[in-house]
Formats: sequence, structure tokens, C-alpha cells
Amino acid sequence: MKIAIFFLYIINLILLLLFSMHMFQLNSYFFKKHIKWIRKNISKIAIQELFIISSTVLLLLQDKNSIFSIINIAVLVLSIYYNLPKKKQKIKLKYTLRVIRMFAYEIALLFALCFISSNYFKVDLSLALAIINIISFIMCFIANLIDYPINKLLKYLYIQDAKKILSQMPNLIVIGVTGSYGKTSIKNFLSKVLSSKYEVLATPKNYNTTLGVVKTIRENLKPIHQIFICEMGATNIGDIKEICDIVSPTLGVITAIGPQHLESFKNIDNVIKTKFELLDSVSKNNGTMFLNYNNEYISNKDVKNAKVITYGINNESLDYNSNNLHSSSHGLTFSMKDKDTNEIIDFKTNLIGKHNIINLSCAIAVARYLNIPYNQIVQKIREIKSIEHRLSLKTLGNITIIDDAYNSNPVSSKFALDTLREFDGIKIAVTPGLIELGADEEKYNYELGEYMTKVCDYIYLVGPKHSKPIYDGIISKDFDKDKVFIVSSPEEAINKIINLNLENRINVLLENDLPDNYNLE
Repeated sequence: MKIAIFFLYIINLILLLLFSMHMFQLNSYFFKKHIKWIRKNISKIAIQELFIISSTVLLLLQDKNSIFSIINIAVLVLSIYYNLPKKKQKIKLKYTLRVIRMFAYEIALLFALCFISSNYFKVDLSLALAIINIISFIMCFIANLIDYPINKLLKYLYIQDAKKILSQMPNLIVIGVTGSYGKTSIKNFLSKVLSSKYEVLATPKNYNTTLGVVKTIRENLKPIHQIFICEMGATNIGDIKEICDIVSPTLGVITAIGPQHLESFKNIDNVIKTKFELLDSVSKNNGTMFLNYNNEYISNKDVKNAKVITYGINNESLDYNSNNLHSSSHGLTFSMKDKDTNEIIDFKTNLIGKHNIINLSCAIAVARYLNIPYNQIVQKIREIKSIEHRLSLKTLGNITIIDDAYNSNPVSSKFALDTLREFDGIKIAVTPGLIELGADEEKYNYELGEYMTKVCDYIYLVGPKHSKPIYDGIISKDFDKDKVFIVSSPEEAINKIINLNLENRINVLLENDLPDNYNLE
């Protein structure tokens, strides 16, 4: 039985280390963010600790009676079962070189602790393993601390390599794209439209961090490329500047600014300051900025000393103004007047969501600046397809699913609900709510609940943990309680919607989807 207990401790330890590393990675390896996550999920950690502490006590008693060994095996089996992932992970642990190094440090430390405990303090090996199981949740911190100088050095070397590659392409046009939301959409729209004339490389997927941009340059940027579209994300002041110092953009886009990542930014002023780090860099490079003047945070900013081209909708004072807007479940149509020739150009796209006309106006503005004729722009816009999880459409029998699950914030969530409003039939929203909004998180979720009542016939809230403020907002508007449901997952919501057996056309908005570190229960 002692051998069985020994191996059960090893299995349990492996699961605990994998879990801790996964959560640490999802928390971007940030110490403060991970500590905050531990506080929010203390019940999960407490149960893990309770199992292993109980097992340790039983281990100390096993010499008195063999029954304690049997009970201990049962406790360890239950602990292993509890620590097994209970559902499909949305974002799996990525075995990057950093993670592999950190696991190597953890294993080395564990071997050292076991060796010292058994050889110098004469501690039983199983007891040493039990103690290591207890402290496993802090091992990622220790490993990250050990790795810090190595990671810092590697980051520096990778950045220098990326800079060297860029220095060998002096004619490359670098377009920086940042904003609280709309970055990925505009990046993809630009890539599609500009490719009608130029060889274009854009950062893939959500590669919008410093190392994501550096990785794209080192692995994908080739001498044939004429334009590099660089999406720039940020969670702290200085993040945009760090990327700009590497890529030196000569053109820049600020898509929109709103309350997002307030947990790290603290307030909207810090968000504005960080996004406008792109303008500072572009101006330093004697370049041109493209600004969304339908966004009040952007239009109110003093940019007198910068070269600026403005875009948006229903504002004739803008450089690129879209009007005659029509939005429906079948797509978008709009017009734009060329200020030089007074020609009216009509555009059509299968994209949904009226706010996308603002994003397309940006693509048009940049394309015209780079001398792409209108007829080519019109054709490319007609060809643009929706991006997965960003108001993309799927059909399931008589159910149309509007998938906006990638990410959400107080502004974009209302855009998505406005899009749902345009669909004929029964309207249903499925959401876990909004996150990373700091002290204002409950307020914004309450407001989301209020807004949903203006659009929805039924509402499904994912998880009781985050949905209470939304529920309170819904009920404050005297919405029918019998049409509000709490579910554990979007999949469960879809199954329940199917079982409603509604005969009319059903439209379901999947708004936001929390990552695994926010969705453990």
C-alpha cells in the first residue's frame, strides 16, 4: 500500500502543477493578477488543500493502523478525480519554451527537496511528496522568479532580431492598429482591401502583444512584403510604446476607446493615454494617424500637432464620412462622398452590425491614402467575410446563432445587442457577463442587464458566479423572471433553447465567453 500511496502522490502532484501552470499562463504570468485570481478562487484551492492535508494526516497515522492507509488511498483517489479537468478546456495550456523551462525548474526543485528531506532530515519520501503537494500552488511563482532573468534576456534577443529584420526593409510601410475594441476587425479589413495592390502581412489571430508581434516578424515577414499591419494590444501603460519602439509605424489607427481592462488600467484616462502612445510614435516618425471621430474619447483628444485623417459615420466634417446607412440581418450598405471629386460611391457587404460601417470607413480611408482606386476597394469590401466569434453567423435548424463570443466590453456588447435587434423573430441572448472592469465591473454588468431587456425575449446567463449583477439589472426593468435562466455553459443554453420548441425563427446572440480561469465551477 505504501507504494500505491507514493505513486498516487506523484499523480496528484502532476495534476496540481499542470493546473497551477495553466491558470498562471491564462493570467499572463503576472504575479499580482494571479494572486487576485487565487483570492477569487480560494474555494477551489481550499478543496485541493483539504484533500492533501487530510491525506498527510492519514499518512502520519498509517503506522498505528493499516486502516488509515486504506482511507488515505481513497482520499488520494478522490483528490485526483477532483483535480482532473472536468470539461473541455477553451484555451489549453500552451507548452511554450517558457513553460517547459518553468516545469524543468519545478521538477529540479522537487527532486532537491525530496533528496534533502530523505537524506538529511530522514523524512519518509511519501511524506516529503505530501508536503510538496501542499505547497504546489506556489511552485509556479518560484519557477517564474528563477526564469525571470532568462526570459528577460531571451525577450531582448528576440526584439533585437526583429529590429534587424525590419532594418533590412527600409521601404516597408508599417501600420499600427490599436483600440479598446475593433482592432482585429479593422486589421483584417485592412489586410483584405490593401492586398488588392500590395503584398501585405498582418499579425495573425490575437498576436497583439510585444512577443506576439516579434514572433510574427521573425517567422513570417519576408522581403516581398510591402505593408506590415501590426495589431497592438495593451493591458498596462507603456505596452503600446514598447511595440512601437520595435516596429516604428508610419501609419496608425485608433479604432475606439472605452472602458476595458480597467482591472489593470484603473481608469479610462490611463486607457486613453496608452492608446495614444501610437499617435506619439507615428508623429515622431512624421507619419499619419487615422482616428475614429465617432468615438468621444478620441474626438475630444487634442491632436493639433499631428497629421490626422478622420473617419466615421453621419458627420460631413470628417475626411471620410459614411452615410445612407442600412443595416439588417442580410448585411450592410452605405455610401461615401469623395471630397475631391464629389463622386458618391456605394458599398455593400455581407457583414452584420452597423458599427462595422465605422470599421470599414477606416479601411477605405487608409486604402485611399495608399492610392487604391475606389472600384477595387468596393470589390474587396464586398468579398470580406465575418471573423469567427466576432458577429459570425451559424445556422442550427430554425435557430440563427450570432457568435460574438471572442471578447466583450460595455460598448461592444451593446453593439452586439443592437445587431440582434435587427433580426426578425424571437431574440435570445446568452452571456456570462463582462470581466476585467475593476471596481466598475458590477455597474457595467448591471447596465448590460438593463440594456438586454430592451432587445431580448429570453435571456440565458452563464454561471451564477458572474451573472448576479446582470440578473439584478434585468429584474430592475420588470422583465419576466420566467424568461431568465441560469445555465452552466453556452452549450447548455443552446440545448435548453432547442427544447423550448418555439416555432418562430429564433435568433441567439452568444455574447462573450469567459476563459477557463474565470470559469472553474
